[in-house]
Amino acid sequence: MPIPKKFRMSDIPKYNGKTDPNEHITLYTCGIKGNDLNDDEIESVLLKKFGETLLKGAMIWYHNLPPNSIDSFAMLADAFMKVHAGAIKVATRKSDVFKIKQRNDEMLREFVSKFQMERMELPPVSNDWVVQAFMQCLNEWSSITSRQLKQNLIEYPAMTWSDMHNCYQSKIRVEDDQLGAHSGSVHPNRLAAKPPRDTDRESRFNKEHYQPYIDRRNNGSGRNTHRNNRRNDRGQSSREHMSNNWFDKHTDSVEAPRLSEYNFCVDALGIVSAI
Repeated sequence: MPIPKKFRMSDIPKYNGKTDPNEHITLYTCGIKGNDLNDDEIESVLLKKFGETLLKGAMIWYHNLPPNSIDSFAMLADAFMKVHAGAIKVATRKSDVFKIKQRNDEMLREFVSKFQMERMELPPVSNDWVVQAFMQCLNEWSSITSRQLKQNLIEYPAMTWSDMHNCYQSKIRVEDDQLGAHSGSVHPNRLAAKPPRDTDRESRFNKEHYQPYIDRRNNGSGRNTHRNNRRNDRGQSSREHMSNNWFDKHTDSVEAPRLSEYNFCVDALGIVSAI
């Protein structure tokens, strides 16, 4: 049966073997039936025009069909979908990008990293799909930054993945600041306590080195030193007493060494004789 003159082929995307074959069959059938044709004419056109909607490997497969091996369009459609069953799995796996959900306890940075990694393991997905999937998989209950990001995307939808990248990067920086990931300064705390310098230790050593010895042999434990000073210096003014008390209080006195503690082989009389 010839193609009716009134038939007009609709603009149907050509199939290259990489998308769902069921979708192509549906689009093709609807396009043919959109013409004002009877049932016999529709069946004839479906069989004769199908090859014009194929590309690359799919077109080669069609032209390699054995002669008189197809009796109806239903048989042709069945053979077409069987040989392109792998494309059905690919199309199904593409939809898995919508399954990369953000967990309730997952921070925004962690979710973005997971989304990118799992998306690379899937078949190539269009830019629109990626943007839509990220938007749907974003969990507003996981964190404040995720909630703010989703609200911003609802109000100002991202058109491209580049736009989406800019949106979530700004929120990740906010999240990092809230967690204290960035101190905000490249300089150490200048107010931190500094370790003692060698000059400080030397000055303290010299100060102690030149302090006069205190002879405690006649003063007992030394607790009555201030009382004896006050008894002997009753004629001095109160200002002198205050000065002496301050000096005694702020001076680290060092007790004179005891010769008996050093186990010398000579006694004190021998040392004096030697001098």
